[in-house]
Amino acid sequence: MKLRVGYCSRYVLVAVAALLCNFAFAQRTLTGKITDKATGEGLIGANILVVGTGSGTITDFDGSYTLEVPAGSTEIEFSYTGYTTQRITLGSETTLDIQLAAGQLLDEVVVTGYGSQKAREVTSSIVTIKNENFNRGNVNSPAQLLQGKVAGLSITRPGGDVNSNFTIRLRGLSTLGANTSPLVVIDGIIGGSLNTVDPNDIESMTVLKDASAASIYGTRGASGAILITTKKGAAGKTTVDYNSYVSSDTRLRDVPMMTAGEWRTLGAGLGTNKLGWRDNGSETNWLDQVTRNAISQVHNVSVGGGTKNGGYRASVNYRDLQNIQVNTGLKSLNARLNLFQNALNGKLRLATNLALTNGRRQFSPGEVLKFGLLYNPTAPVLSSNPADARWGGYFEEDLFDYNNPVSIANQNVSEGDYSEVQISFQADYDLFKGFTLSALYAQQRDQNNTGFYSNRTSRAGGGFGNQGNGNVNYSKQNTHQATFTGTYAKDLGKLDLKVTGGYEYQYQGNEGFGFSNNRFLTDVTGYNNIGSGLGLPLGLAGGGSGKSDFENVAVFGRLNLNFDDTYFMMASVRREGNSRFGEGNKYAVFPGISAGADLTKAFGLSFVDNLKFRLAYGVAGNLPPQSNLSQELVGPGGRFFYNGQFVPSYGPQSNPNPNLKWERTADFTVGFDFAALNYKLNGSLEYFNRNTQDLLFNAPVPVPPNLVPNTLVNVGELESSGIELALNFPVLKKDKFSYDVNLATTYYTTFKLISLSNEDFDLGKERFLANVGSPGLNNNNMIYVADGQPLGQIYGPVYRGVAENGTWQFEDLNGDGKYCDCPDDQKVIGSGLPDIELGFGNNLRIGKFDVNLFFRGVFGHDLVNSYRIFYEPVNTMTWNRVNSKYFNPKLTDGAKFSSHQVENASFLKLDNATIGYNFDMPSGAAVRSVNLYVSGQNLFVLTGYTGSDPEVRFQDSEQGGSGAILSPGIDRRNTPFMQRNLTLGIRVGL
Repeated sequence: MKLRVGYCSRYVLVAVAALLCNFAFAQRTLTGKITDKATGEGLIGANILVVGTGSGTITDFDGSYTLEVPAGSTEIEFSYTGYTTQRITLGSETTLDIQLAAGQLLDEVVVTGYGSQKAREVTSSIVTIKNENFNRGNVNSPAQLLQGKVAGLSITRPGGDVNSNFTIRLRGLSTLGANTSPLVVIDGIIGGSLNTVDPNDIESMTVLKDASAASIYGTRGASGAILITTKKGAAGKTTVDYNSYVSSDTRLRDVPMMTAGEWRTLGAGLGTNKLGWRDNGSETNWLDQVTRNAISQVHNVSVGGGTKNGGYRASVNYRDLQNIQVNTGLKSLNARLNLFQNALNGKLRLATNLALTNGRRQFSPGEVLKFGLLYNPTAPVLSSNPADARWGGYFEEDLFDYNNPVSIANQNVSEGDYSEVQISFQADYDLFKGFTLSALYAQQRDQNNTGFYSNRTSRAGGGFGNQGNGNVNYSKQNTHQATFTGTYAKDLGKLDLKVTGGYEYQYQGNEGFGFSNNRFLTDVTGYNNIGSGLGLPLGLAGGGSGKSDFENVAVFGRLNLNFDDTYFMMASVRREGNSRFGEGNKYAVFPGISAGADLTKAFGLSFVDNLKFRLAYGVAGNLPPQSNLSQELVGPGGRFFYNGQFVPSYGPQSNPNPNLKWERTADFTVGFDFAALNYKLNGSLEYFNRNTQDLLFNAPVPVPPNLVPNTLVNVGELESSGIELALNFPVLKKDKFSYDVNLATTYYTTFKLISLSNEDFDLGKERFLANVGSPGLNNNNMIYVADGQPLGQIYGPVYRGVAENGTWQFEDLNGDGKYCDCPDDQKVIGSGLPDIELGFGNNLRIGKFDVNLFFRGVFGHDLVNSYRIFYEPVNTMTWNRVNSKYFNPKLTDGAKFSSHQVENASFLKLDNATIGYNFDMPSGAAVRSVNLYVSGQNLFVLTGYTGSDPEVRFQDSEQGGSGAILSPGIDRRNTPFMQRNLTLGIRVGL
């Protein structure tokens, strides 16, 4: 199962540097003036670029410029914020004056589902982020490119493990039992995997934020959609680009734990009752023992070119990413090929995309980081006691939930290989003027293999108790998509009309296999010889396999109207069927409608360049998380001994629900798009209200008459609303200096559960979720969910102080004169969901230097600090103690949850900072551009939270299904530190 991933040569940078010497010096000087077409005034700070090179300049105070043009270069690009870009092919002239017309922002093409529109025509909530505006530096997932860039889009990954997925939420929560993340569409491939596209290969990302835009995707559009457009080849000479960086990740903001000296001081103050306190005679920083300065490297090479009738782009991406935790990380090799060809005088356009990804992941084999914080700081790593050879020579103590973290890291392995293939073919044919037929076929195959093994001497992982313990798992997913569309566009004078209709079919098949075993005679082969364990004949091991599939079929249509570039309308409808639903409920209709008016033109407004008012309403759906949930499923249960051998038993796994149907999310948006100051200041202001009904929820049901105690049903209603603001403004543009800013912020006004009942299922008006956990607090919950109440309410007793005898004191809320551990003496003590999210970008150009500073903040959310609940009181001294500002050595009572451990986790951080230098390349050089940069992430964090990472926890990591989604705001014991990244990189163009 080992995967060999090729390594890029360490000498590539040396070879690139050598190419810098290969150039000639012939060039010519071009002068001229750039003016506003309407006013004739010179444009200060307009950009002039020699296409295909790094040569360029900007205009001075009156719009004049002087540009050195390398020999052989003939194409010049003139651009200015808010104006339409022009490209001019040079002849023999040495003077060139240009007039630019305002309004570029309104003429930009915006990708929508199954088509595109000009920005001026868009009436739904759609945001496009282009390559030049992506987050920079150590970016290893497409999700990171958008982090903080789009109002209403939340992207988080507390802790920073490279093998963990990002949590992506758009405009809050729209489901409890289905997909909470937006649908991903890659070059038209629906449900495409982010693993198949490297961040370096992405040209733009478009976010469909409201249901009027996303309803065209029907059953999968309820949480919005992210459309990814990859880079394509362009007409002109062949270009080669090489991007590479080396980065270092280090710990930032550890959970504050006691040192060996502080531990000993604490023990001395305990007197005769040591409460299990021990001094083992050593001094060990356990977190240092299981972490490292993680060094990663990334290399990307791309080749592209073409003619006016065809083009190509090929790229190879290699990533070797280390985690801060030892023995964990990710290596991947990704290749992508995009081809296009025009034929029949441009009437026929053919394109194909191929993406291949192979990777190997090393996962954490257990609770290494948890015990890296909690293990006794006076304990040694290795034991001098010969009896501890049974533990592999590591120091261990026979205590509950207590394991040497170095032993876990070194005596257990958890790893996996994955491979993904994505291929698509597309043909567009202009049947007659204005009418285009399109056909797309795509296939994606994903395969994952994982294995785990715990040595026979490992106390953690089940190795010692089971004489070796291992498992292997295999899964494969195969998806086919066929999409056929027709588009008719007609200019009827003042009215522009566009009609799109289509048919789509998608099939997805899944299969998997898993097997576990124990009682191994040797650790040498690990999980690679899983059948050699003796556990199977003893009835202590076994496995299973499964297979499922679903089909999705849809017809859809959309009408776009543009009257005199002043009034706009869009109407769409999709009828879709899916095999995952119950009989009689497999089909549903999802409509969308939006309209807008350019108030500047309609009313002759002169104080703004553009002011567009728009309204939008749409309905989108959501699928169940897996197939066959509407049916009664039977599967293996336990084993029993019969006729001299262990045989499996079988029983029901789910209750049938023939009435299972779609979730339906209705979304209403009202907004303004605006531009002022000659189109320099532009942005949008929106209000949204999202309502989801017929929620997919795994509801408790009585047994009998039901076969199992839970059934997936449609029940309940959710609502979220908020206000979004986006701004872009070039503050200053001079000859050698420019500064522009952008802002994206969201204020959430509502996160509410309207109800979780209907006429068929009464699940009660209130419920308590998310137990605190072990040891001792499995019956204590932290989250309160009630009909008509906000989501994310943290609920518990109110801390009053510590009594003289060292016990907790809580407020008496029901007025009976004493506190009881019951809901009557508890109340809402925090909110796990934020009020405000903010992204603030600053882009500076100082001569040849470019500087990007991106700040991100989240405000108004609280976090339950689980580390403090269990490890702050001075009670059972098995574990090290949290030594935060709240630590009180007089508190000797047992662990209890209260408002004392609920903290305001609002934060502002310098999320990303990049400083780059652009080298001047002489005319005729083999190298056309070189950019050297340094970048940092999480350079500083301002917060009052005493835990490691104040990021929002949108769901509970220790629950599954609906319970996890309903329980935000809990910082479980799995994030012992944040991490800071520093990156050195180079971009070279040939």
